[in-house]
Amino acid sequence: MSAAIQDELKMALQVAQLVSESAALASHLSEIEGEAETLLDLLTTIRAHAHHDDAGATQEALAELVIALEHLLHHAGAALPALQQGLDIQPD
Repeated sequence: MSAAIQDELKMALQVAQLVSESAALASHLSEIEGEAETLLDLLTTIRAHAHHDDAGATQEALAELVIALEHLLHHAGAALPALQQGLDIQPD
């Protein structure tokens, strides 16, 4: 993800008064944004391949989706505790 987006997210965290670890948290949020875009693209690709009845391409895109989901989970897992603590939200 671009440095500009990461800087904007860092600024957003500072505006929200979540300044502790804002650089690391902004980095994770930036990665989450990038993975979310990737996930949406992959879901569109999966539907297109399935529509054309292309089993191999559909499976390949689904494998890429798994990797993107794993990356998303990693960054969400890293960001969530800091956000919950900073916003005083109790985890479920």
